[in-house]
Amino acid sequence: MKTKKSTPRLWTSLALLSALATGCGYQNYHPQPLAAQEGLVNFRTHDPESEGFLEYMHAQGYEHSVESWGLRELTLSALYFHPDLDIARAQLGQAMADITTAGQRPNPSAAGSLGRSEDPEGRNVYSFSVSIPIETAGKRQARLDQAVNLSEAARASIGQSIWTIRSRLLLSWIDYNAALQNLSTLEEEVLLRDAIVSMLKQRLDAGMISNVELSNARLQWQKSRQTLATEQGRIQELKSALASNAGLPLVKFEQLPLNVSHRQEVLEASHPINIANIRSTATQDAALLNRLDILASLARYAASEARLRLEIAKQYPDINLIPSYSYEEGFHIWSLGISSILNLMHKNQGQIAQAKALRETEAAQFEALQARIIANMDTARTRYETSVHVLEQAQRLYQAQINQSEQASRRFDNGFADRLEFSVSQLERVLALQNLLSSEYQVQRAAAALEDSMQLPLENLDSMPADLERAARKYASGEEKLQ
Repeated sequence: MKTKKSTPRLWTSLALLSALATGCGYQNYHPQPLAAQEGLVNFRTHDPESEGFLEYMHAQGYEHSVESWGLRELTLSALYFHPDLDIARAQLGQAMADITTAGQRPNPSAAGSLGRSEDPEGRNVYSFSVSIPIETAGKRQARLDQAVNLSEAARASIGQSIWTIRSRLLLSWIDYNAALQNLSTLEEEVLLRDAIVSMLKQRLDAGMISNVELSNARLQWQKSRQTLATEQGRIQELKSALASNAGLPLVKFEQLPLNVSHRQEVLEASHPINIANIRSTATQDAALLNRLDILASLARYAASEARLRLEIAKQYPDINLIPSYSYEEGFHIWSLGISSILNLMHKNQGQIAQAKALRETEAAQFEALQARIIANMDTARTRYETSVHVLEQAQRLYQAQINQSEQASRRFDNGFADRLEFSVSQLERVLALQNLLSSEYQVQRAAAALEDSMQLPLENLDSMPADLERAARKYASGEEKLQ
C-alpha cells in the first residue's frame, strides 16, 4: 500500500529516541583483582570473638560468648568460617544466575537507513525495520527446566559440603580426644615402668635376678618413652587439623577453652544404637532417600533430560517477524516479512546424540553412586558391629584386670606381696585401660563412618521420622521409585 504524505520527521525522531532508550540500565564493570596475600589475610581474620560470629552464635541460642568449646560449638564455627562453604555458595549463585539467563527472551533487533535519490529534486529516502524473534517448540521452558535442576544440584551440594565439614570435624575431634587420653595413660605407663626398672636394678645388684630380666624391662621402658614422645608431638598435629576443620587459624584456636572428654566420661560412654535398626532395609532406603549426593545426582539427571528436550526442540527453527517502514519518493511504504532457518543440511542430530549420551551417563553415574553408597553402608555397619564386640571384650578384660589389681593391692597392704608385684599389677591395669580406651574410640570412629555412609545421625535411627520411614518402605516395595 502506497500513500503520499509529508517527510516523516516524526518517525525519524522516534527511531532516535528508541535507540537512546536501549542505552539505559546498563551495568558498569568493576574490577576485583585477586591476590594470594588477601586470601591469607582473610583467613587470619577468622576470629571467634568477632562481632559477626557473636551475632551468629546469639541466633543459635548463646546469650554470651562461648565459655567452653565442645563439638557443637566447633561445628558452628566451621559452618560460619569454613571456606568450603563459600565455594558452594558461589556455585549456587552461579546456578541461580543461569536460571536468569535461561529465562531471558531473545532481544529484537532494529535496522534503519538514510539515503538520497539522484533525481534533480534530490529527494530523501528513509527505511526502518524491526526483527522480532519468536522461539518455538518450548525451547525457553526446556532451558529453564535445565537451569532450575542444575540449581537444585548446586543447592544439594551446599548441604553436602556442610555434611562433609561436619564429618571431618567429628573425626578430628574424636582423634584429638583419643590422643589426649592415650597420652595420659602413656605417662602413667612410663612412670610405672621406670619404677619397675629401678626395683629390678636393685634386685640385680643384690644378685636376686639375672641381667636378662632387667634388660627386657629396660627395653619396654625405652619403647614406652619413645611412644610417649611420638604421641606428644602428634597432639600438636591433631590440634592443627582440628583448627583447620573448625575454620579457624591455629593461633585463635589455641586460645579457646576446649571441653575435652575426661577419662571417666569415656569409660562410662554408652552405645544404645539398635543393631537391628541399622540392618533394616527401611533404614538403608531412608538413607538413600536422605543422602544429599543422591538428590544432587537426581537433579543432574533431570537437567540432562531437559537438555535433551531442548536439543530436540531445536529441530524446529525459530521465526523472525520483520515489520518495516520506508519512505521513498514521497510515499510511505509498510511491509511485514518473515524469516527462518531452513534445516536442509542437518536437523541437530549431533547435539541430540550428545544430549542422549549425557542422559545415559548421568543415569549410569546415579546407579553407580547408589551401589557405592549401599556397599559403603554395609562395610560401615559391619565395621561398627565388629568394633562394638571388640569393645565389649575389652570391657570384660579391663574389669578382670581391675579385680586382679585390687587383690594385689590388698596383698601388698597385708604384706603378702612386695612392691614389684604391686607395680606390675598396676602396669597391667594401665595396659588394659589403654586397650579399653583404644576400643572405645574405634567404636566412635566406626559410628562416625556409619553416620557418614547414611548421612543420618545414628541417634535418629530409633526415632526415625514416620514420613521418611513410610517413603523408604514404599521405595523398598516398588510402589514409589526415584525419578
